[in-house]
Amino acid sequence: MKRNLVAILLIGILLVVGWRYVDPNRLLADVYYVKVPSAEVATQTSSGYRYDLIGYDEDGKKRPLSIATSGLLPEGNYLRVFVKEEDAEVTDYEQVNVLDVPEQLKEEQEEDNSEPSFP
Repeated sequence: MKRNLVAILLIGILLVVGWRYVDPNRLLADVYYVKVPSAEVATQTSSGYRYDLIGYDEDGKKRPLSIATSGLLPEGNYLRVFVKEEDAEVTDYEQVNVLDVPEQLKEEQEEDNSEPSFP
């Protein structure tokens, strides 16, 4: 009887402690990658800035995404963003190394930069 009580108590403690380290914004979220464009693309809102971007998953599939931030993001950085279900609003993001980004995103960014701009 005491063994069962101790086991249940330990499992309960592990669940409570483990839940403190689980980020609900990333739990069961889809992962996409984006490159931060220039600050001119950001729309100023009452609580900060909003970026409307195209994200790429590991398979190279595109998806429109929106990132709300309290400040401007550094231009040219790559971000791993977390999105829940069919909602286009990003729940969380983190900066990643260019080596972690899917090839299709890098290729499309190079194509955009190589096109000449006409006045």
